[in-house]
Amino acid sequence: MIHGSGIDGSWFVNIGSKTKPLQDFPFAGMVFLTDHFSCEFEYVEIINTIIMRKTITMVSIYFLGSILTICLLLVFVMWILSPGKADPITDADGNIIEKSISVIEKIMLGGIEQHLIIRGADSTKPVMLFLHGGPGSPEMAFMKYYNRSIEQDYVMVYWEQRGSGKSFSTDIPVESMTIEQLISDTRELSEYLAKRFNKDKIYLMGHSWGSLLGIMTAHKHPDLFFAYFGIGQVAHQYKAEKISFDWVMEQARERNDKKAIRRLAEMTFPDSLATSKVWVDFIIAERNYVNQYGGAMRSITGMWPLIKRMLLAKEYSLGDKIKYARGSLFSLEHLWADVINSNLFLEIDSMQVPVYVFQGVYDYQTPYVVAKDFFDQLKTPQKEFFTFQNSAHSPLMEEVDRFNSIVRSRASLTL
Repeated sequence: MIHGSGIDGSWFVNIGSKTKPLQDFPFAGMVFLTDHFSCEFEYVEIINTIIMRKTITMVSIYFLGSILTICLLLVFVMWILSPGKADPITDADGNIIEKSISVIEKIMLGGIEQHLIIRGADSTKPVMLFLHGGPGSPEMAFMKYYNRSIEQDYVMVYWEQRGSGKSFSTDIPVESMTIEQLISDTRELSEYLAKRFNKDKIYLMGHSWGSLLGIMTAHKHPDLFFAYFGIGQVAHQYKAEKISFDWVMEQARERNDKKAIRRLAEMTFPDSLATSKVWVDFIIAERNYVNQYGGAMRSITGMWPLIKRMLLAKEYSLGDKIKYARGSLFSLEHLWADVINSNLFLEIDSMQVPVYVFQGVYDYQTPYVVAKDFFDQLKTPQKEFFTFQNSAHSPLMEEVDRFNSIVRSRASLTL
């Protein structure tokens, strides 16, 4: 008979007049109930179950603890890498250049606090106001990595627009997120910069969404600018989106990308009356294939390299980096209707400032053909269209030397 005794709960077996520990038997874990030999088998099973559950619990605790530790370490590393302070402009020896400027400033525009990141190797150089894309996607981190050399020629003012990046806030009135308000903000900021840097005028450069905002501002307030530079020029985005969608479908078929073919076939191109939510859902899905097939940047076919640049940017605190993602979606949701409903072919037929457009032939976010057609019908005292054979949507980051050389030479004609 098997029985338990002792304060340690040991088990023993009685056979005849002899008593031996259960562990002495090769089948100690087996218990039989017979007329001559019985045991409490159910009790043993309960003990084993409790032990197993405790083991699983301990393993789970260790696993979750390890994950939590890794997450805390990552947060700590990101905090160290995110001081949220201006990064000085230095020479080859690491010394801060005497006349350089590298500051992060707050300014009230249209009644809303907004942020500027200003960088230049010489603070007396001409001022270039850079309008980022998106809507809602500041590009300072990308420009600083891919085209820092432009800071040698200009005081680059990277404005984090209303609702974007550092300027994102849940207190921003949704009704203020319109292109009319952004044009007003741009005008107000341009006037401030000219006064602050003691300039008669400044230069205006817009990329992607920024090119729509830029050309509309320059059209409305030409007296503020020496010239306008548009990269990945928006002109009629509804038409551009249809061209882009047809292109990714064609690319998927050419590459025999069966997963993409199936996914794209399930998508419906939004009509002109579609809501912002419908458009945002469509854009997020479609842009994945534009990026994958090289229609955004030729040398980058995924978002990670750009995300990495953002995460490593010293100018942003950890909170700023979280705000960047929130601001991007917020701006896209509330400004996309203005983007998709704009048709510059009907709104702008002439400009009073020099216009220079830079377009990559592989651009399928703002397709080359649409930008070129708009440029051809535009009347202006001075205009030039520059084709970049090795670029997609961002020649200012893909063909840096040629881009900067052209900007430098054309800007010099307007001073």
